[in-house]
Amino acid sequence: MIAGITLLGVVASAVAALLMTPMYRAEVVLAPVTGNEDTGRYSAQLEKFGGIAALAGVNLSQHSSRKNEALATLESRLLTEQFIEEEALLPVLFHDLWDQEQGDWKVADPDDQPTLWDAYELFDQDVRRISEDKRSGLVVLSIEWEDPELATHWGNELVRRVNGMLRERTAQESEKAIGFLQQQLKQVSAVELEQVLHRLIESEMKEIILANINEEFAFRVIDPAAPPGEPFRPRWGQMLALGAALGLAAGVTLSLLLGFSRRSGLSAERPNSPRDDA
Repeated sequence: MIAGITLLGVVASAVAALLMTPMYRAEVVLAPVTGNEDTGRYSAQLEKFGGIAALAGVNLSQHSSRKNEALATLESRLLTEQFIEEEALLPVLFHDLWDQEQGDWKVADPDDQPTLWDAYELFDQDVRRISEDKRSGLVVLSIEWEDPELATHWGNELVRRVNGMLRERTAQESEKAIGFLQQQLKQVSAVELEQVLHRLIESEMKEIILANINEEFAFRVIDPAAPPGEPFRPRWGQMLALGAALGLAAGVTLSLLLGFSRRSGLSAERPNSPRDDA
């Protein structure tokens, strides 16, 4: 009986593994870019812009804030919703509710149809994983999906979008800052203040130049995502071992219960001895 129940547990786990949808994981290995790396890499180009290369480097707190901004942007709702909307991923993420032939949702009530917020929650909780190695500083972006090609495309595209978004944001902020500093420059007369404003303008020009010439502005791709050759789930070995363990435990428990009930029944049927009557 114990062997039969154990075998039944193995068979049940195998059937469950067969019925599960295979999931693939594509990973992108990233290195956050800091200000010092940009200045050192493009120092030759910056020398052409009137002393920009001689400016003082960004301090460590600025490096940390830039890295934190890049990580926060990578998992932000704004980036995710823009990505889902522009890639038309609502029918893909909720394919069980999408009628491919009709090109419309299977549910007629608009309140029951998935929204961008629903897609963001699904993508953030079940599709995207972000981990950071504290020792090396490397960041791993993992995308888990049923289609390995889609998982690969989503991972690489998200990194490209993060770099593009932060490049554009930095350039816009620096342009606004330059406009404000130039207005202030017209209003001051002290030589010392003029020198400070000129250096600030050069510093903002440096940021614009770095944003325009560096495509990997926030993250440098160490290892881009590639289509995985095999699914990471279901894990056949683990599932079969778990099924065997559960079946064995169930078989032993059931045999003990049957043995106990049998002994209890025999004790109830046994006649009382003369010693017991006395």
